[in-house]
Formats: sequence, structure tokens, C-alpha cells
Amino acid sequence: MAKPAKNPIAQGFMTPVPIQSILPINVGLTPAQEATMISILGSPSIPLTTDCQNAKASTRVKALVETRPMSDVFKLTGIRPALNSVQKVLAAVFAANPDLKTVLSTEGMLCVRRRKPTSGAVSKKLSNHSWGTAVDFKIVGFDAPGNTKQDVPKFIALMVPHFNKEGWLSGIAFNDSMHFEVADETIKQWSKDGKLV
Repeated sequence: MAKPAKNPIAQGFMTPVPIQSILPINVGLTPAQEATMISILGSPSIPLTTDCQNAKASTRVKALVETRPMSDVFKLTGIRPALNSVQKVLAAVFAANPDLKTVLSTEGMLCVRRRKPTSGAVSKKLSNHSWGTAVDFKIVGFDAPGNTKQDVPKFIALMVPHFNKEGWLSGIAFNDSMHFEVADETIKQWSKDGKLV
């Protein structure tokens, strides 16, 4: 039996875009450090595997976590300030690209686990998904883009400047195209502004 044809709108948003054409990215933003996250949002219960173990989230994360619809297609579970921020980003992205709202989906946000390095090496470090401050995106009908080499799918290229403007780091920096995370500078500012209580 033949596979159903891909949605042409979805297919269009998967068109490869050279990373060089969207540079610079992540200007003034650095990955959130484990020490920063633990000092501000607490440590999840250890030990952890690379599977989601959300019952082990820190006490502060549990107090801040929500599940919220982002469109008719998907919901996200994360901490309130991060969800507020993602909604702001997506409102701008969808206003500029209305068709994207019909096909954008997710691989999730809160996932209390160790990192899964794109190199395949084993990591003892905690993923920033552990605090509900990182999110992975995909297009309906397609696998989430990981290490996409010198190109990224068009939908990622369209979202990067909006996420960067809001203080989120693009995972393109470490060969994980689907991934966006609240930058170290941003989480510190949210803490200073009283958004994490």
C-alpha cells in the first residue's frame, strides 16, 4: 500500500535553508549552565536516565509547571514564564507565516532527564528540558530535525530570529536544529525580575 502524499504546506516548511543565510544567530546568548539552573530552579531528584522522568522534577519546577495549548495542533508542558515566552514568540512567527500554525508540532518541553549528546557520547549532565525551559519542534508528518549539517529546515530558519530576540538560544549551535532553550542570561534575568516564584 502506498504511503499518503505529504502535505504540501508541511513539505514547504521542510525545505532546506543554508545556515549561512541566517547568520549571525544566538548573539549575546549562551547555553543555560547546569549550575545556573540548579541555583535558580532547584535540582531534580537524582539519579536520572535519558528517558523522561517528570515525577523527579524539582519542587520549584513542580510549582511552576503548566500544560497549555500553543495552537490547534499541539500543547506544551513547561514552566509558566517559559510558556509565556514561547506564546509570544509563536504569535509573532504565526503572524508572519500563518500556514505554519497549521503544521507546526513538537517533540515536547518538560522532560526530566540527562542530556542526549548529538555526538552519541554518554552524558551525566542534566538536559535543560529538565526544568521545562527547552522545547523541540517538528513539522506534522516529518521527524524532528536533529543534526542537519549545513542546512536547517525552513521553519527553523523562520523561528530562530524570533526566539533569539526573546532570549532563547537555538540548538543549531550544538547540531540540534529542533531545539530552543532559555539562555543563561535570560533565566538569570527572569529570576531577577521575580518571574520564577
